[in-house]
Amino acid sequence: MASLCIDDTITKTRKGLATIYCRQHMAPERAWEILQANGEEIKASRKSQVRRVDQFVIKESTFAGGSGPLKHTFQRSRYRRAWFAAHHLLKHGVLVPEPVAFIEWGRLGYVSGNAMIASYLTGQCNVEKFLMALIRENAGADTIHSFLGALGAAINDFTACGARHGDLSGKNVFTSDGRRFTFIDLDDVTLDSSFDEEHLLKNHVQLYDSFCDVLSDSIMVPFMQKILPPEIDIRVWMPRVRTAQHIRRETVEERWSREGKSGSSG
Repeated sequence: MASLCIDDTITKTRKGLATIYCRQHMAPERAWEILQANGEEIKASRKSQVRRVDQFVIKESTFAGGSGPLKHTFQRSRYRRAWFAAHHLLKHGVLVPEPVAFIEWGRLGYVSGNAMIASYLTGQCNVEKFLMALIRENAGADTIHSFLGALGAAINDFTACGARHGDLSGKNVFTSDGRRFTFIDLDDVTLDSSFDEEHLLKNHVQLYDSFCDVLSDSIMVPFMQKILPPEIDIRVWMPRVRTAQHIRRETVEERWSREGKSGSSG
């Protein structure tokens, strides 16, 4: 199993039951201080809590009804994905929130939980919101094409370095200017250079679902073709994407109906 000390820029410090891995510019004491702060909650689920403290974001696992420690112990590589993925992507020039510290609790091979501290994306929003702002400002077709072209190039750089994102929807790609893009939710990233058409279709459906309500296929198809391997015919591919997106949307809306929610499924 790969060491969390990815290279010699990572320090390792023990504090009680916690092991703190820090990049050299982050002191372990400061990482611990950030971790202990309450901060502003951004998102919470049964499995994890995400909160902001100053210019940092902390994603910390929860007890998950008692199953958390078992999963962290026996599937530990899965819960370390974000740390490894962030360093891998940065090494290859792909923008992600800078990983500054990773904390893991446990001893004698038993892992009870973990937390990752990364930089906060000040002044950025996800690409769905960025596109809507362009539309509200009456941006022309050339501006939209330029934005999608830059996004497509960033996605191609992401996949070219062997990274695969489990949820490449617009909500997980951020930007401040429509030219440079930062990928988040790295827990869903695996590092595997093999080509998988099923995974590719899943990503394309996620992206298509993010934009198809506000952009016509005259704009969407060139974008999808930019992120499609040249050996796949776009004329055959797009019907598959549209069919799968329709099924995805229906599934999400049915689930939301049961839960009493509403909104866009992007």
